[in-house]
Amino acid sequence: MEIRGLGYVGLRATDLAAWRPFAEELLGLMPATAEPGRQGAETLYYRLDGRRWRLAVHRAKEPGLAYLGWELPDRDALESAAEHLARCGVDAERPGEKLGRGVSDLVRFVDPWGHAHELFYGAPTDLDVPFVSPTRSAGFLTENGMGHVLTVVPDAHEAEDYYTRVLGMRTTDRMDMGAGKRAIFLRSRRRHHLIAVTDVLPVPGFNHLMLETLEIQDVGRAWDRVQQARTPILMTLGQHSNDPIVSFYVQSPSGCGIELGHGGMLIDEASWVVREVGCNELWGHVGATMDEIEAGGGRR
Repeated sequence: MEIRGLGYVGLRATDLAAWRPFAEELLGLMPATAEPGRQGAETLYYRLDGRRWRLAVHRAKEPGLAYLGWELPDRDALESAAEHLARCGVDAERPGEKLGRGVSDLVRFVDPWGHAHELFYGAPTDLDVPFVSPTRSAGFLTENGMGHVLTVVPDAHEAEDYYTRVLGMRTTDRMDMGAGKRAIFLRSRRRHHLIAVTDVLPVPGFNHLMLETLEIQDVGRAWDRVQQARTPILMTLGQHSNDPIVSFYVQSPSGCGIELGHGGMLIDEASWVVREVGCNELWGHVGATMDEIEAGGGRR
């Protein structure tokens, strides 16, 4: 399978009004109209670049993840992916109306942990409307997709096997979290990881979405803004050891975390080998999430 990156993400929220200042004034995302009739009372759309939208927030009774959109290069790749899913025994559907995503075509399925995945090609793009951040930030790095996601699962190795087999991901690192727990980082192209899975946190489900800025200054300025706004902080400004991105984590109005960072590792496929690494931060990243890891027996 030829996944080029995380093309779009849909989240659910009970209060869309809370998302406007969070996305626009704190993170610097550009509000957008994605599809006629889809913007307004029921869905908010946000831009990170020249795409018509990258992040959608849908009004719902329960908050959380709605879907993950994985980008393929063209129709042949999508047809090949659909055949691959069938061989893997995955029950996938081809929604005729494209679910309002604005893409050329997509295939949708749900993984064993309840997360909806959409394989698509032909992303909606506004070449004549430049991205302009409400906070005047330089923008976001989207060359290898819009970022990465982390999910919490009962068994990290089982999830690793599923995503490598079904989505064609490749393992980058396996992190020893202590007490027999792991965090496993999976990629498809140069970005260090597109999806990570862990069994160290106590509550299974969608944990966070990472967005990467073009400039480190925009991480620092956003960090100042979230503190001034008293936004719930999940992990303070810090730097990971395996993917040495400088980032912080805040809680979104959808309940999941948003990691905003800069300087993530790009993989050289010709020389990369899978690493077994320890659970360490180069500096910072303290807060509620790390407290949960330690409570679960992790971080020796």
